[in-house]
Amino acid sequence: MNDRPTIATLLTQGLFHHQQGDFKNAMERYTAVLRTDPDNTDALYYVAAIACQEGQYKQGIDLARRALARSPQARMHNLIGKALERQGDHLEAVKAFDAAIALDPNFAEAHGNRASILVAAGLYEEALAGFDRALALDPKAAADWINRGALLQDMGRFEEAIASYERAIALHPEAVPAHFNRADAMRAAGRPQDALAAYEHLLGLVPGLPAAHFGRAVALNDLGRLEDALSAVDRALAAKADLAPAHRLRGRLLEALGRSEEAQASFARATELMESGAAG
Repeated sequence: MNDRPTIATLLTQGLFHHQQGDFKNAMERYTAVLRTDPDNTDALYYVAAIACQEGQYKQGIDLARRALARSPQARMHNLIGKALERQGDHLEAVKAFDAAIALDPNFAEAHGNRASILVAAGLYEEALAGFDRALALDPKAAADWINRGALLQDMGRFEEAIASYERAIALHPEAVPAHFNRADAMRAAGRPQDALAAYEHLLGLVPGLPAAHFGRAVALNDLGRLEDALSAVDRALAAKADLAPAHRLRGRLLEALGRSEEAQASFARATELMESGAAG
């Protein structure tokens, strides 16, 4: 009686370990498949995915292209695109995402990945259309809601950005980037009281986050609560002493409070950090 696992069983086991982050056991199953069937496209794709997850992008691209030669699939082009992006080859990455979308126009992840590269290229309107397409296909993609929000924020469309972050938060209530960006967008939109509440909510999730303490200090300053702002900026600096913007804000607060000598020391420290390149 032959008790050797079938290829289907090995792939199922490999994928289970892969999804648990146990790459070692996943690779054992995938390589066992490839010993029996060297051109198995599923095994090649999963090995390529692990290579990319471990930063071996060239190996991942080579394996995905080998799988593509056997069976053209959108997911393989998408994987290649992500690896090329990590290598800094944005033009070729866009071509790979285009190839994925050509094979499967409803591949939401490829639309979102392509849009992210277009943001970096400054093609904001085209990128926004890409995020909108991705989210129409997969409204539960929290990362795309966050990225869409960041794009809208860069475009000065703060209320729309806030709405995007809130969609991400509804999906993942502990998504720190969504909470932080939302608070920043509220401050930029001229809503310091709302921003303050948002920073404080974030600090409830991540009490030691320096950027959130700093954002809270800025919101308090906007509200004219200078002593409270000074306390908040000191909390930021206690968490991250080389945060140059916090030293600058501290200097301005101390100056406004009539503590000129201390203010000059804070300004000098901010300048020192900026000149050293350790600006936080």
